[in-house]
Amino acid sequence: MKKRLHPIRILFSMSYMVKNLFFPAIFLFVFHSAAEAKWVVWGRYGFFIFILFSMIGAVLTWWTFRYEFREQTLHVHNGIFVKSERHVPLERIQNAHRHTSFFHKLFRMTSLSLETGGDEASVKLDMILLREADGIEQMLNEEMEEDTRTVHFSVTSRELFKASFTSFSFFAIIPILASVYFTIDEFFKLGGLTREVADYVMAALWLLVPIIFAFFVFGAAAGIITTYLRYGNFKIMSDEERIYLKKGVLNETLFTITKEKVQAVKWKQSLLKRWFGLVEVELISAGNTGEEELETNSLFPFLPVGEAARIVEELLPEYKIEMEMEKLPREALWIKLMRPSYLWMIATIILLWWQPAYWYGSPILLMLLLFGRWLEFKQARYLINGSFLQMKSGIFTTELLVTTREKIQEIDVKEGLLQQKWNLSTIRIANRAKPVHYAAMMDVPVSVASAFYDWYAKRK
Repeated sequence: MKKRLHPIRILFSMSYMVKNLFFPAIFLFVFHSAAEAKWVVWGRYGFFIFILFSMIGAVLTWWTFRYEFREQTLHVHNGIFVKSERHVPLERIQNAHRHTSFFHKLFRMTSLSLETGGDEASVKLDMILLREADGIEQMLNEEMEEDTRTVHFSVTSRELFKASFTSFSFFAIIPILASVYFTIDEFFKLGGLTREVADYVMAALWLLVPIIFAFFVFGAAAGIITTYLRYGNFKIMSDEERIYLKKGVLNETLFTITKEKVQAVKWKQSLLKRWFGLVEVELISAGNTGEEELETNSLFPFLPVGEAARIVEELLPEYKIEMEMEKLPREALWIKLMRPSYLWMIATIILLWWQPAYWYGSPILLMLLLFGRWLEFKQARYLINGSFLQMKSGIFTTELLVTTREKIQEIDVKEGLLQQKWNLSTIRIANRAKPVHYAAMMDVPVSVASAFYDWYAKRK
């Protein structure tokens, strides 16, 4: 039997419309409340026309979208003017997301995204009852009782506190304060009082220091609260076949991924995370959800390195991460330093043409670029360990990719003109994902590239 989403879906769509139109409404009806210019008047007419069509579109979209599970197939019908029908076999549904926002909680509902492989978009049922979502997941064999899952990681208050600082979330207060500074004077018609107060505070050290301290405390508190709302109740769980990620306080997200669909594991570390001994572990998965904001491929962005290694080994026992890897040869450093920098050339030409008095900016930029290439050389590592391949690259933020020979879809070995002079090559791999995930290691010895090619040739 064909079903529609819950009628609350119409109200849900309108809430997003209100959210997106908030700032245009402030601009047209508050900041320019007394304006009579034609563009303001026509802008207001367009504003109301857009609201009218959006409301009609929300109703028609809800009315025309229907779905049905029949004969091990998901049938989806939608389209207002152009009708479309999709048939998705249940065995092609690889992973599932459950996203429960605060709005969903008010009506005991949730949003369920069913991820399919290949180039097809995911199927999103964004307003269904919780019990219906449970039934669908049970039918797909993707939902089990939570007490049958193994909990590998549960976030603590200490880890959330550390994450709030390493994520720089407290800096979010800066654009907010800047926006208030530039708009409050005009909004309340203060006649320049805001600028006068700011100039007075900047000139008075006895006021400036405590105000800066207060802003720092307020920003830190805001960062902690933001991090808690986003990553609170975070858990990493698994059973024999699947990995489960759960996070969020007001907006809850539950993500499941089949272990066999994991194509690679990626470790990401910024400079600050390396100082704190933290790492972000991402799973490169075959499939597409279209839900980038959910960050569903990330286990947890602020895992301690030792904890991350343990969790990966427990979740995916077949993945073995070795910390000791091969370095690039000394020739790789010379070739990196010798490669021409088009950025430096263009910047130098522009600088000498418009501001020749600042000619010294060119050698400074060149030194910074060469320093970055030296760091890139120092960070680069690679390792072929049985059926596993590891590649590490980056400058200030490093990425360590771990994958298996069977999961690599394509390889490419190239030699540039400079590389031929130094007997070096570039190896490039592609893993199945949406979009396809590419990784490369530049300036490895030709003998390593040849061994890599033979290694991949043994792929089953």
